[in-house]
Amino acid sequence: MPKKPIGICLIGLGRAGRFHLQSLRLLDDAKLACVYDLAGDECTVVAAQTGCALANSAEEAIARSEVDAIIVATPTDSHFEFVQMGLDARKPVLTEKPLGRHLHQIDKSFEKAAKNESPLFVAFQRRFDPAFASLVSSVRNGSVGQLQFVRSVSRDNPVPSLDYLGISGGIFHDCMVHDLDMVVQIVGETPTHLSSFGTSFISEIGDLDDFDNVVASLLFPSGITATIDINRKSVYGYDQRIEAFGDRGMVQAENYHNTSVKTATESGFQQPPVDYSFPTRYRDAYLEELKCFVECVRGETSVPISHEDVRINHLLACGLETAAREKRVVCFNEIEGNLQ
Repeated sequence: MPKKPIGICLIGLGRAGRFHLQSLRLLDDAKLACVYDLAGDECTVVAAQTGCALANSAEEAIARSEVDAIIVATPTDSHFEFVQMGLDARKPVLTEKPLGRHLHQIDKSFEKAAKNESPLFVAFQRRFDPAFASLVSSVRNGSVGQLQFVRSVSRDNPVPSLDYLGISGGIFHDCMVHDLDMVVQIVGETPTHLSSFGTSFISEIGDLDDFDNVVASLLFPSGITATIDINRKSVYGYDQRIEAFGDRGMVQAENYHNTSVKTATESGFQQPPVDYSFPTRYRDAYLEELKCFVECVRGETSVPISHEDVRINHLLACGLETAAREKRVVCFNEIEGNLQ
């Protein structure tokens, strides 16, 4: 007998909400049961297109009987508030990162989720990208031998709006945290020492006391090193690459192109551009992530991103921001104490 689709309440119809909406349309195991956004006109359009229910408030949306689970895709600074609403209703919650701006908010959320036996799924979607997942598996299977070095590159296109950047939490928590999550997954250790440098070539971003160009270095207990370089403006497209190097070889996850066709003439080599931005680059990752969340809601699997994972990612982002602003090496074991 076919399983009843999981009823999803989608809170937020901004750029994150839109790609979750796209993924929901492709799933048989889940359906959009209710939608809520402060922009009521957007909700009306989505409800008309999908046949889902409308709600006048987030509380009303979450409380509806046909809602089995919640997706929080609201502006960054409101994630924690809506996550608490979902957990208080004892319903599973998938939230975009960051879960909260502060470590105590992360801890409170996971402690409440455990107490209420409600899965809490923080969306680090790169783990579900087929290319990146294959790279992680390859390293863990020993294909490169003794891992020695990891490099991650993340360059945005287009430049996010200043309105978004103003509430994003800054480049370390908004952007680099994804690279940190992947690097730690690949290495399988927590770094001991961190350093980073940041600059602002876009004056409007500098005016927000943020960076648009950052390079970070990490040292792990086993001697493995890693670098991450990120930038808010990549004119040639959305640049996302990872490389892992060891004593027996190297594995790389390169950018996606519309086709694999390359043209060579007397003028040189030409190939199609890379993906324009994240909704197309990570389309498959968002779908696989949502499939995993539905399995967690059904109790068929456990949440793959743990409390400790989210905690470490947050601490590393904080530590690297400190390293950039204070221009010094930061030890991992000092970070949490500095946040008190």
